[in-house]
Amino acid sequence: MKFTKVALFSVIGMSSLVGAAHSTFAEVSSVGNSKGSITFVAGTGPVTPVDPTNPIEPLEPSGPTDPTDPPTGNAGSLTLDYVSSVDFGVNEISNKTEVYSAKSKKPFIQVSDRRGTGAGWSVTAKASKFTNGTADSLPGAIITFKNGSVISLSTSGSPVATETIALNTDGSTASPVVSATPGNGFGTWVTRWLGPNPEVNDGALNDNVTLTIPAGSATIGNHEATITWTLTDAPGL
Repeated sequence: MKFTKVALFSVIGMSSLVGAAHSTFAEVSSVGNSKGSITFVAGTGPVTPVDPTNPIEPLEPSGPTDPTDPPTGNAGSLTLDYVSSVDFGVNEISNKTEVYSAKSKKPFIQVSDRRGTGAGWSVTAKASKFTNGTADSLPGAIITFKNGSVISLSTSGSPVATETIALNTDGSTASPVVSATPGNGFGTWVTRWLGPNPEVNDGALNDNVTLTIPAGSATIGNHEATITWTLTDAPGL
């Protein structure tokens, strides 16, 4: 019995020594570093116009496929991609000054800044004289855009739209439309002047785009003016 007890104590003692040896030496770890990389250059190709109410979707059906209101086709790293025409419909001649609202429910312009520099940009507009096909017409007419808003899928700081743009139809003065200060306006941005329920074809007019015709200015026939929108790399203030 005495021998057995001694042997048992010896086994226990050996186990304690082994455990102590394991705790003395920590596990060995080995670390290495790798990298992920990507290089960007400025975009150059034309940008497809998007839906001004849902910019994740392309403009349909009257956008790029509409021969009367096509995209600009401009290519480069800073581009004016699309500018809407506006229609004020058919109206009777009045004996007083009248303000006509546009039939166009979601007119907009689209700018894409793919320079990757954050230098900022700005857009101005001016309107030519109206003509009736043979001569100047509608003297004193004013085209007004108001309550503009901007929308984009971009996460950068947004450009700012001018609250009210009044275009005298003499072609002499350019008015500010929308501008991005340095560090803002990356990506594709839409500036829009939406009418009520813009997705519904209910015949409602758009009071955010109007044409003012002074008394005695209207003459019979079709009249057309050209709005020139100009994008520059001069940043907004």
